[in-house]
Amino acid sequence: MSEYGYTISIDGKFVSEPDAKVSVLDHGFLFGDSIYEVVRTVDGKLFAADRHLARLHGSAEKLNMQLQRDDQWLLQHWRDMHAKRGGVESYLRIIITRGVGPLSLDFTDCEKQTVIGIAKPLNKWPDHDYAHGCKIVLAQVRRNPKQSTDPAVKSGNYLNNVLALQEARAQGATEAVMMNVQGHVTEATTSNVFMIKDGVVKTPALKEGLLEGVTRGFILQVCQKLEIPCEEAVFTGDELLGADEVFITGTTRDVMPVGFIGDHKIKLTPGSLTIKIANAYHEMLHDPNNHQ
Repeated sequence: MSEYGYTISIDGKFVSEPDAKVSVLDHGFLFGDSIYEVVRTVDGKLFAADRHLARLHGSAEKLNMQLQRDDQWLLQHWRDMHAKRGGVESYLRIIITRGVGPLSLDFTDCEKQTVIGIAKPLNKWPDHDYAHGCKIVLAQVRRNPKQSTDPAVKSGNYLNNVLALQEARAQGATEAVMMNVQGHVTEATTSNVFMIKDGVVKTPALKEGLLEGVTRGFILQVCQKLEIPCEEAVFTGDELLGADEVFITGTTRDVMPVGFIGDHKIKLTPGSLTIKIANAYHEMLHDPNNHQ
């Protein structure tokens, strides 16, 4: 265990925090040349791990980083991390770096990937944020364009998100929504964004440059099941401010209503459609068919 209460592994071996070390020549440390995924447990089981693995492979492919551990190893290690932690519900992160190599951007001599596991109790967000809506801001920092570091890759290079979250914290907000260079809404730092206007649910289209959130995908399914009109769309920050309802989604947040964007009060918080969607998603969370 660590001083923070984390359970840590390096290349499949559980270690104490003082012994959890990687080389200074690991390209994940040197250049952020790494990918990761976070799986949560529900009722002690992995939730939607198959979708997280699919996204991990997608990230690896985009970085030309063929995974050296197979899916069964990764699934079992997530389970082992949860069992080792010994708690009720867990946040389980696996990080895969390019590995150790020369001090050069050229990664061809990085032969062995480093696999790091970190487990901790599942995040508990304030009840107030669900009952009355959280506060978010529209960040000044823009999301990386797809032609640069593609936001569809869940990589270890998160400086774009770090800078945006600094803006949120400076204004007493829980999240920061980033626009792309065209001024269209993309996503928040660790969440996807949804707005509801005149009964229609909208979330930014993937072509705008954002991570395809696992929870986002479930919400699209929920809307289809409930026959709620839903679109992957293009919209601006001003349109988001004019929404009837706004909510953000993520692996640890589930469906969190938004009450304020900066000093602007959202019309309905939480609105009836947001509540309906959140309840239906909660049923999916506890559906054994989504557990591994």
